[in-house]
Amino acid sequence: MAIISIGNIMSEDIVSIHKDAMVGQAAHILLRFRINGILVISKTNKNKILGVFTTTDLLRYLEKTLSQPGRRAAELARIARLPVTALMKKEVISVSINDRFGKLLALIHRKGIHTVPVYDGDKLVGVVGRHDVLNAAFRI
Repeated sequence: MAIISIGNIMSEDIVSIHKDAMVGQAAHILLRFRINGILVISKTNKNKILGVFTTTDLLRYLEKTLSQPGRRAAELARIARLPVTALMKKEVISVSINDRFGKLLALIHRKGIHTVPVYDGDKLVGVVGRHDVLNAAFRI
């Protein structure tokens, strides 16, 4: 069986957003880039991740708020103006570029996460998503 390197499957094109951004902006980025998660980063330190904003988080919130009858358009506008920090997951689970593929796979499965930041020491060097893991696993 071939050894799968996290460095070989991660994307170096990190899609991120600052903590002051609004949910509407984040939703637009998710749709534009066809991704499941955006890293929410500090304005002063691009290596410091404050959270991860995902399509799952957004859909969960939309279901909860839009399942109630009433002013849906107004509610959508209100949600779009929320700060991403209101909906993002604050627990960030990351891996090292030197970690084994099995560790990454277990984290994604057990923790139910879609977007995993990859570090080389203290430097953010990439991101891996569920689709990247599946693509790598079935290329063997």
